[in-house]
This record gives sequence, structure tokens and C-alpha cells, in this order.
Amino acid sequence: MYLCGSCQGVDYSKTHLPDDVQSEISQLNEQLRVRDQLVDQLSMELYRLIKANPAALPPASASAVAPVTSNRSTPPGDALSQELMTLESQIEFYQTQIDKRDAQIAHLQSSCQSLSERNQMLEHLVQELPEVYRQKFSNRLDQVKTKVKSLQLENRRLYSALQDSDYAPPTDVMSLPTRTKASRDRRS
Repeated sequence: MYLCGSCQGVDYSKTHLPDDVQSEISQLNEQLRVRDQLVDQLSMELYRLIKANPAALPPASASAVAPVTSNRSTPPGDALSQELMTLESQIEFYQTQIDKRDAQIAHLQSSCQSLSERNQMLEHLVQELPEVYRQKFSNRLDQVKTKVKSLQLENRRLYSALQDSDYAPPTDVMSLPTRTKASRDRRS
């Protein structure tokens, strides 16, 4: 509890002060006790945060926490108010850091989700590729088979027409002598 040196340990209920002054002093003492508890809780929480993540310390500046020196000329309420304001500014700083990190985490989770969905889509596509190539090859092969069949039918039709007609090979075609095995052997 932050009380000035002359006020510590004084029981105002035994003094001869008016009741309204005594009740006001009691209320102030209660407020100081509550503030002390809050300051202790905040300092423990800050210590825990700093211990867990030393990189999260705010940059050194004029508003950095300076050790509180007991100055008899400074009233204890002012020192507490100043310390409370300093702690509040630190809490604000840490809260903005937490908010920034939360936003980064949300962005990274969103990015990870979209990349995961894209990865699944690509895996599905890769699994379908062999079937797609089979279908394309089959379609092209069907076209080639159809063309070959039509050429074969045309060839048969022409051959049949040739057979049906009284086509006699021309007699004036010069026939080449056939080479025998003996003549081939001589040349080699």
C-alpha cells in the first residue's frame, strides 16, 4: 500500500476527527487498497508477458517505465496515478501488438486455407489426367480408325470396280526382264 510515511499505521478511527472526515479517509484508504491490488495484478501480468516474450517490449522512450522513487514531496496519489497511467499505456501497447498478431494469424490462416483448397483441387486434377489423356487418345484414334475404314472401303470399291470392268492391262507395256538368282550372284 502506498501511504506517505507520516500516514502509515495511523488508525483514524481513534482520533478525534469528525465522522465525515473519518469516513472520507476510510474511503480513500479503501480506494488506495483497491488500486494497490490492481497495480500488483497488472505488474504480475506484465511480468508474465515480458517473461514469455521479451521481444514484445516497447521501444525505449521518454514514456518508458522509470523506477518509482519515494519522494516525500510527491503525494502518494500522484505517484499511483502516474504509475497507473504508465501501466495503462503499456497495456495499450501490448494490446495493439496482440491485435496486430491476431490479424496476422487470421490472414495466415485464411491464406493457408485457400492454399490447401487449391492444393486439393490440383491433386484431384492430377489424378484425373491419365483418364483425360486416355479419352483424348481414344477420340483421335477413333478418327484415324474411321479414316482408315473409309479408305479401305474406297479401296475395295475401286478394286471391285476394276475387277468388274473388262479391264485388260495394256499390251504395249514394256516388260522388264526378271532377274534370276544366278544373274544376281554374278553381279555381286
